[in-house]
Amino acid sequence: MDTAAQLDLCFAKPEQDDPAIDDLVEFLRGKTWMTARTISATLKWDDRVVRALASASDQIISYPGSPGYKLLSDCTREEYERYRNARLSQARDMAGKVIRTDRIFYRRQTAQI
Repeated sequence: MDTAAQLDLCFAKPEQDDPAIDDLVEFLRGKTWMTARTISATLKWDDRVVRALASASDQIISYPGSPGYKLLSDCTREEYERYRNARLSQARDMAGKVIRTDRIFYRRQTAQI
């Protein structure tokens, strides 16, 4: 792998006022679902940058198993409900995992005292 290419990667989460977010929003306006790969190939951005920018924007939605990224203002009610249900389910699963691991960890801590 080319080391020089790796130096251009941005791993920090973009700020909500990053102008590249506005560029991505404008690019998606009026389009259907688009994958990070398609967006990155078209805009010549690294797909990790696309994902980070989309995640930082409240105007762009995506969810596990979705066909890609889409502008919230272009979504149908059905698309939004599917996104909403998937994200809420993901949040419940994540909270459940923390609760279960808390029980194991803190039970272990109490036994060691």
